[in-house]
Amino acid sequence: MDAKLRDLEDMDIAVSVLSHGLPLGPDVLGGAEADDWAMRINDDLARIIAAYPGKFVGFGTIGFGNPQRAMAEVDRCIAQLGFKGIQLFSNIAGKMLDAAEHRPVLQHIGRMRVPVHVHPAMPLGQAGLDSPGLALSIGFPYDASLNTLRLIYSGVFDEHPPLTLIVAHTGGVLPYLKGRIEAYCRSSPLVTEPPRLSRPIGDYLANLYVDTVCYHHEALACCYQVLGPEHLLFGTDHPFGPYQVPAELVDRLDCPSSHRDMIYHGNAERLLGL
Repeated sequence: MDAKLRDLEDMDIAVSVLSHGLPLGPDVLGGAEADDWAMRINDDLARIIAAYPGKFVGFGTIGFGNPQRAMAEVDRCIAQLGFKGIQLFSNIAGKMLDAAEHRPVLQHIGRMRVPVHVHPAMPLGQAGLDSPGLALSIGFPYDASLNTLRLIYSGVFDEHPPLTLIVAHTGGVLPYLKGRIEAYCRSSPLVTEPPRLSRPIGDYLANLYVDTVCYHHEALACCYQVLGPEHLLFGTDHPFGPYQVPAELVDRLDCPSSHRDMIYHGNAERLLGL
């Protein structure tokens, strides 16, 4: 933690969001063991936050071993441990994020009106992703993008409009592919059964939040232009990757200082109730 605090000071970060850092959650264990480990992870996170008052806020972890226990853990994270959101991985327990058995938990989080941080996981189909470089550079953003789009297709945001997603790593490829996604969400000779949504799919994409964790100025500029400053949240992915780069990119972003303030702290304060 001493190294964490030093790095936060070097990056001029006053308050940081902490969450489970491995690229897989306790859901991979299955059953009661998954739910038990989710509780242990959350208790440990709460201990760290309490040990450093004012420095950290938390996103809770859910085991998904049993739907009732998962929903109870959501309640405990928010009401008892004081966390500000829930982190979910982009696929859970060997199934896509929109799987029917996950739906009650997602609906419950929506009712709690706290954001869901969607962190990428290794895709369920890993053909060709046979090196860490391929998995981290292509596999992760692909899986987060696919499962976010599947959630939109599923209609869960029509059922529970308050459900809010923060999609990690600048939203994967969703901002860049927004036009293509819109084009192939309409009925056509190629798309004979488009998703049955109450609004154009672009409206759902526009409601997503993304962090600024990328390593390319043009990629961040694309997110800024597509989603607007109100939907960007400063992130570093610390301690993974070249975590100093995202801050440099936000500083270089061609935008008014008021927009930069929103990205650095204003949006997080509003979304997380800080």
